[in-house]
Amino acid sequence: MNIRASMLPGYVDCSRRSAAKQYRKHFEKDGYEFRQLPPSVGAAAGTAVHKGVEVALKARWARKQVTADDILQPAYELFMGETAPGAIWDDTTPNANVAQQQIRSMISAYLQGPGKNVVPLTMPNGEPAVELHLEANAGDGWMVTGTMDIATDGWVRDLKTGALMRPYQAQLGAYGLLALSNKVIVDIKGLCIDFVQRKGKTKAQPPCVTQEYPVDVSMKYARGIIQRIQADMACYDATGDLNAAFMANPCSMMHSEKYCPAFGTDFCKMGTLK
Repeated sequence: MNIRASMLPGYVDCSRRSAAKQYRKHFEKDGYEFRQLPPSVGAAAGTAVHKGVEVALKARWARKQVTADDILQPAYELFMGETAPGAIWDDTTPNANVAQQQIRSMISAYLQGPGKNVVPLTMPNGEPAVELHLEANAGDGWMVTGTMDIATDGWVRDLKTGALMRPYQAQLGAYGLLALSNKVIVDIKGLCIDFVQRKGKTKAQPPCVTQEYPVDVSMKYARGIIQRIQADMACYDATGDLNAAFMANPCSMMHSEKYCPAFGTDFCKMGTLK
């Protein structure tokens, strides 16, 4: 089974929701049914920003000149593809036209801010260390996987977008573990996120800010959550007891039918109030 680095921060918030999202097919075999959720516009916009930054950094690494259209066009196309089947729009991004303006502003904020001097490492295969998919054996049939945004000389960098900056020690710690396991970086000097806020169309785009995390603490924290996921799944497989295996958190900000595929289902009845 697979443990994604990006699922670790959410797992400690609500392990029931995270398990439902990541291991849906495993539970469907036991007869559980889940709700289908369209992508949120925030997530789709973030994916588009990543695409634009990827194009820009790969061009920089290759010492090629690119235009704004070269960067923005694939980002817009990816966004439209992500949201074509439907999306959860919000007050900050009410439609596709606003989204495209925000994507352009967020990409610019990164490239003119912390990303201005970022140069990706060159991998042994001769490719740049941008959007780098990595995996490592975690034992007992488990794999840890992750797509690292950028690896530079001694640093693991992750680009985040959203309404608020949130703590990502667990995800960055997992990227650190993956980088070491795959010998992408032999000696990790630092882990950081570069955060670009998604703001409404009438508000100025804030600059991109960088948040560093302690290397050893973050990697130990990530390892602990990985082991917790393995233990929780083993408990479920042995007992079938969801309450013993995956604690639900009704206090989570994600505890709603808007964000949780298990909300109000037999897999999690915490959304049922009578």
